Amino acid sequence: MDFEKSGKRDVSCTLPTMVMRKDSFAAIMSKISIMNSVFSEIEKLDSAEEYKRIIKLVEKHIPQFPEELSLVQTKVVCLIHLNQIEDAYNYILKNEAAQKFTFEKAYCLYRLNRSEESLELINEEPNPTPSFKELKSQILYKLERYNECFDMYRDIIKQSKDSFTNERESNLTAVISQLSKLGDNKYDIPTVKQHNTYEFMYNIACVLIERKEIEKAQDLLDQAAKSCRNTLEEEEATEEEILEELTTIKVQGAYCLQKLGRDKEAQSEYTDVLKYKPKDIGSLAIASNNLVVLNREHNVFDSKKKLKSTLSDELTHKLNTWQLKKVMLNHCRFALITNQLDQCTQLSNNIEKKYPDLIEDIILIKAVMLWRQNKNFEAIDLLKKFVYKQENPTAKLNCTLVAVKLLLLEKNTNEAITLLENLGEFKYKLGIVSTLVTLYLNVDNFKAASDLFNDTLSWYSQKEVDNSKITILLKQLAKLHLREQDPKEAAKRLTRLLELNPNNKKFLAQLIIAYTQFDPEKAQMYSKQLPPLDLQDTDIDLLENTNWMMGSKLIKKSTLKPDFAGSKTEVEKKRKKKRKIILPKNFNPDVPPNPERWLPRHERTGYRKKKDRRSKETGIGKGTQGASNVSSEQFNIKNIAAQPKPQTAQVPSENAPRLQHRKGGQYKKKKKGK
Repeated sequence: MDFEKSGKRDVSCTLPTMVMRKDSFAAIMSKISIMNSVFSEIEKLDSAEEYKRIIKLVEKHIPQFPEELSLVQTKVVCLIHLNQIEDAYNYILKNEAAQKFTFEKAYCLYRLNRSEESLELINEEPNPTPSFKELKSQILYKLERYNECFDMYRDIIKQSKDSFTNERESNLTAVISQLSKLGDNKYDIPTVKQHNTYEFMYNIACVLIERKEIEKAQDLLDQAAKSCRNTLEEEEATEEEILEELTTIKVQGAYCLQKLGRDKEAQSEYTDVLKYKPKDIGSLAIASNNLVVLNREHNVFDSKKKLKSTLSDELTHKLNTWQLKKVMLNHCRFALITNQLDQCTQLSNNIEKKYPDLIEDIILIKAVMLWRQNKNFEAIDLLKKFVYKQENPTAKLNCTLVAVKLLLLEKNTNEAITLLENLGEFKYKLGIVSTLVTLYLNVDNFKAASDLFNDTLSWYSQKEVDNSKITILLKQLAKLHLREQDPKEAAKRLTRLLELNPNNKKFLAQLIIAYTQFDPEKAQMYSKQLPPLDLQDTDIDLLENTNWMMGSKLIKKSTLKPDFAGSKTEVEKKRKKKRKIILPKNFNPDVPPNPERWLPRHERTGYRKKKDRRSKETGIGKGTQGASNVSSEQFNIKNIAAQPKPQTAQVPSENAPRLQHRKGGQYKKKKKGK
């Protein structure tokens, strides 16, 4: 499964300010005094954020002053503050005949996730104010038109001079992070300063993640978490509100741990987030998805439960398109891993219709499904059709490699070679070259392997890459020629290698060995370039006497220790003295020795055992320990055949109770004389 990461966060769009005009709504002095008192009361309630009371006050005076549109606008703004967006939009439509309320209407459409309609409404405005521009930039961000959004935010920051600069800078960094995700790294990363908000730090960390600077991003996320807690504590926020605000930072920090390979720590962080059950369903879904990725094929039931939380319809407005694609793909892959092939087929078809750009992943998933059903040839045909039609080189490469693997499992080497040869310039990647050469040699096509090496060398020479890859290719090509008993071609490659690496004595030695096979004079010429041997501290006698065929370990063991005293007598081995052979007194060289002289006496031919009473009663004879006539008679097969078969008894198990010994009184003693 691919790893899915948390979405970027920008500061929410600034709400429209209440417009309260006191000098243009009354023609009579009594009306002026009433309106002044109403607006002064609204100002007091607004500072206390008592929006419901403002709505009651406004609704009371709107029938008296229907021409005063500021009261209508005030009610709309209060409904927006109370998050009653749909009510605010409907109220605007009722009063649209008197005034259009373009900005408020566009903002309500934006909050109702009708971004396209909101953008059309803003574009129709002939003289857009700065508020219109800021709202438009937010809509462009939501529509994922990041280049336009970046240009607009940059212009707004240059022109504006108010207290919202930090919020705009945070939004700009959020745009840069999304552009970095799309591979656009032309924008510099803004530097973090002491006065920057924790939202700004968070978004810079997201930029660093996209540019593969994970450790720096993790440090910055830790700073953002501390700054977030300090800021909210100063604003007297509750612990619940602080934890809710920290959720997104914790999820992104866990993703950094996941990218650094610290899976257990990342798993613990994700689990903590899920235990807290945040209100932000976006962070909840991302933590669940990433935890499933970490579980892989383990904890299947837990993973299935967590994946359900990523199926909410509201997520389409909380996550961007890239994140939604990854979540859906992970659903499909999880079904494949758990062998739910019908569900996997249904999900893959839905993804193919909804996101045609994911066709590569869908083809690979379908090929794996066919392979699991033992339909290898159908899987190969599916991949081959996609490969030959595909124009995207990366997608073509991935599917080709999977098809080649399946073909090799079927021992179809020639067709695998054909597919790899169809990769275009990707054919010259060192890994592909190595695979193709191995396959060529497997079918005894040495010429094709040599031609591929030569084509790859010319391709890399035109690209003007570093000499390391050319060195690798020349080295392998020289080995190939030496293997095929072609020292002349090997010498050419080794000569080029020596030109690229003049100080490499190993290449020089290999070149001399190659030349000795067909041109000894050149070998002698090159041998003069070898460094002289330093034999001052070398023991020549030791080298001559050492058996080199036994290996280096034996050589190390057989080396003599230096003689610190300087005497040769201690180093020389002492010869063993031969003992004089002592013959027996009656030794006669003409008589051959007794062949039974080494046998024990009782086993010799002329031995006769003594007949005494003790041996009769006991019946103990010479032989193995414990041998007796009784036992031999007992186990004689003739006697066993004549005896009746005894009844078999069950052997008690290990867990059965131990058997008790019988009392001695149960056996009767024999009477004497009977």
